[in-house]
Amino acid sequence: METQIHYFIQYLTIERGLSENTGKSYRNDLMQFLLFLEGLEEPGGDTAADRIRSWQDVTRYHISAFIHKVKKDGACAATIARKMTSLRVFFRYLSREKITLTDPGIDLEAPKMPFHLPKALSQEEMARLLDSLDPPVNAAGFRDLAMMELLYAAGLRVSELLSLTLGDVDLSLGYVRCFGKGGKERIIPIGARSVETLRNYLTAARPQWVTHLRERSLFINQRGKPLTRQWFWQMLKKRAERAGIQAHVSPHTFRHSFATHLLVGGADLRSVQELLGHADVSTTQIYTHLTDQRLKEVYNKTHPRA
Repeated sequence: METQIHYFIQYLTIERGLSENTGKSYRNDLMQFLLFLEGLEEPGGDTAADRIRSWQDVTRYHISAFIHKVKKDGACAATIARKMTSLRVFFRYLSREKITLTDPGIDLEAPKMPFHLPKALSQEEMARLLDSLDPPVNAAGFRDLAMMELLYAAGLRVSELLSLTLGDVDLSLGYVRCFGKGGKERIIPIGARSVETLRNYLTAARPQWVTHLRERSLFINQRGKPLTRQWFWQMLKKRAERAGIQAHVSPHTFRHSFATHLLVGGADLRSVQELLGHADVSTTQIYTHLTDQRLKEVYNKTHPRA
């Protein structure tokens, strides 16, 4: 049964192009379910291990018992929903590959997720954070400012930012190319401020650190190596604290701020969807409260009876 999980993860990462981190999440959820099955007592006193010899033997009862255990252990709604998604996608795969004759996960309903508005910095806070590094005082300052300006200018995910290569930016035309979830390519225009900080970094900082000319990563550390997500998160946190930003700041804060400021400024939802790289506009619709708020403000300012 563990072998089928292994093949499933290969299918996700190779054929469907999901990220390594996503594959690990699926694997962890499914291995947790498998360990649960090994210790589960069936009605009548037998253990599940005595009756379950393959995934074909797993029923909706086993899945329900697992979800109940996860809830009892205090998992939040988001964790429960993710585990249910892992099971649902896994059993759909097994059914499609004719490994099982039935799909016990076909009618699984994820718990309702509490709605949380995306956290975004105000335009004033974002300006204060970026201006706190301008002008840079050293090579690290040139790099950090270029990264933060680009993150905000293009609304990138942190994984997309850190995987950029020298060939992914065109400073003469003012765009950046990145590969998002599922390896989907998108081209994003960037403004003059971001172009300037990138050019300064490539001229004044990066050449000092390059140890191998074959290193193509756009952003590197003082040893000439690519940067990690953990490093970037810590850098961002320190820079925000030094700038006096009280709000919690993470790489995703920049992405939310990018979308928020575009929509408040009048951009349409479809354009923001393309810029963010969302496959479905429903994902972008979490921001519709912003456009609704803007419409209300316009109405109150312009309607004679408002």
